[in-house]
Amino acid sequence: MQKYYHKYQKALEEHGYRVDEYGYVWDFAGNQSAGEDNYGNVQSKDPNVTNICILAQAEMDAADKPALKAKPKPRTKKVQKIVPAVDADGNRIKDDPSTDIDESYAVKTVEEVVKKK
Repeated sequence: MQKYYHKYQKALEEHGYRVDEYGYVWDFAGNQSAGEDNYGNVQSKDPNVTNICILAQAEMDAADKPALKAKPKPRTKKVQKIVPAVDADGNRIKDDPSTDIDESYAVKTVEEVVKKK
């Protein structure tokens, strides 16, 4: 049966600790730093061991998360609309009564989002 510190063994060994087959953690001087008893209770005398395990768990959790999918662009279509005509300053243009064409309105092409049915 795998003990608690076995899943963090690689991270602990990178920092100079050793995890034995019983799940005990030993520092570089041969002192016991952490362990797990027969009832599954975990004890750690060294706060560095706890911090290493927390960081290793965060890395494992980040690796397990699925990548975020990019949201699909909404479908659009080009539509021609009749809008009031404006000049370069943004002022509305009046209709010239001497012509047959109504200059006060213009046709503008815009993109509209297609709604799902």
